[in-house]
Amino acid sequence: MSLSMSVINYDDVRQRLLSSAKDEDISPFVAVDKLFGFDGGKLRIVERIDLSMSDPDLVPLIVKENYINYRLTLANKDVKRMSLLARAAESIGDGDIINVQIRRYRQWQLSQAGSFASCITPAALLHGQRETLEQGERNFNRFGGWLGKNSTMGKNKRLLEDLHVHLLASRESNTGRETLRIDYLTLILKRLTDPLRMLPKDDAVQKVVEFMDLYSISQEDFDTIVELSKLKGKPSPLEGVQPAVKAALTKAYNKGSSSRLVRAADLITLPGIKKAPKKRIAAILEPVDDELARENGDALAESEEENSSDTDDMDTANGEKKLPTDLQNLNSKGIKVELDLKGAGSSSAKKTPAGRGRGRGRGRGKGGGGGGGVGSASTSTEKKGGRGSGAAAAAAAKRKR
Repeated sequence: MSLSMSVINYDDVRQRLLSSAKDEDISPFVAVDKLFGFDGGKLRIVERIDLSMSDPDLVPLIVKENYINYRLTLANKDVKRMSLLARAAESIGDGDIINVQIRRYRQWQLSQAGSFASCITPAALLHGQRETLEQGERNFNRFGGWLGKNSTMGKNKRLLEDLHVHLLASRESNTGRETLRIDYLTLILKRLTDPLRMLPKDDAVQKVVEFMDLYSISQEDFDTIVELSKLKGKPSPLEGVQPAVKAALTKAYNKGSSSRLVRAADLITLPGIKKAPKKRIAAILEPVDDELARENGDALAESEEENSSDTDDMDTANGEKKLPTDLQNLNSKGIKVELDLKGAGSSSAKKTPAGRGRGRGRGRGKGGGGGGGVGSASTSTEKKGGRGSGAAAAAAAKRKR
């Protein structure tokens, strides 16, 4: 149709409107209904491609979820229907292989081949009446369940990775993630739940908390083990455990959290992985060793006596300014520090080492306790080969007088 035409017919106007029309925007469910409907066999191949390419991500998923519910009109026998289902499933598998090539290697020229394999071929084999396979099932196309299952799988993988890192940090296990999930998770769950179900409350809680401290299992890891062990149609792993026992376990674990240190480990080599992952692995819970703390405490006390002479001449103001810096250094070396502020003018720091590390003690002589300090100062200067011997001797002579 052009401006030079003197007569315009209905067909000319209709042809002009069709040439300027846009593609039909339909939902994936409508596209699948048209492909698998009774009139699906009458569609032209171009129309089938347009329907399958209306949403190339969701239409194949909906076809994969619902193709088993359709029965071809001419397939009256079950043997014939099973043969058609097998051919449709094989075609859907070929479509998945083509989709991997498209998404991973950017082979976009295979898009039409992928739509043929994953949508058009199954619809051509099974278009007809839709049936329900389970009692109570609604007779309409279901949404693709792969999306929800894939999200759940990703979440479970992250939780399992956290549990795996904590077990590796405890140095009691050296297994891979797959081995932990398949072989060891059931045994760990049994050690965590059987005492709560069989033993008295206090004994059960104590035994479970000791086991969690041994393997660096946190409260979140406990919930992860229970969640990963749930199976469809099976009872819950915590079935039979009294609510009072659960509350006592949570209270006991939180009460002992003050004696656990949060440490960080870099570049832990995971079994089964050639190259260590470049990420920080944090939140490793480790109980404090009392014997090691006592030994380090004695060594720290000796160092305080040796260095007491060096800190006698320091002012109170300078000591108060340097105290936060000293506490930060001790905390960075894994030494637990507790502050006891008794007055506004005086402050003291009680240091309890919680791991390997060397701390510097600082002391301050008060009142008439200077004699002992002089003796220790002279002894320390002799041991250290005359370090500051002139100044220390002069100070000692003045105190003796």
